[in-house]
Amino acid sequence: MLIEKRKKAKGLFKNGWSIRKISRHLVASKDIVCKWVKLGNDEVSQDNRGWKKSKPRKYTKQQKEEIKNIRTELEKEESFFIGAKVVHANYNNSNTTNVSKRFVDRTLKG
Repeated sequence: MLIEKRKKAKGLFKNGWSIRKISRHLVASKDIVCKWVKLGNDEVSQDNRGWKKSKPRKYTKQQKEEIKNIRTELEKEESFFIGAKVVHANYNNSNTTNVSKRFVDRTLKG
């Protein structure tokens, strides 16, 4: 979808549309549309986001278990703060690989 938007922005710009009009039409910021228009034809087709489109980042079952264990330990200690924010901070402080807070939220709810 991102690549299609970029191509469409370039096409509309070539047809004489203004950056502002394109940004309203594609629901994107003017700065982003300006960047897309300046991209070369080969760069428009590249998706450099770091992971495949519409695929969540992969976390291991071990990481999920460790997050659940941290929550269990906090509950055993009868800690007042046992939410995802605290579990997230404890996990990232005790491990070299960090996880997102959203991942911690999903793990604790699931």
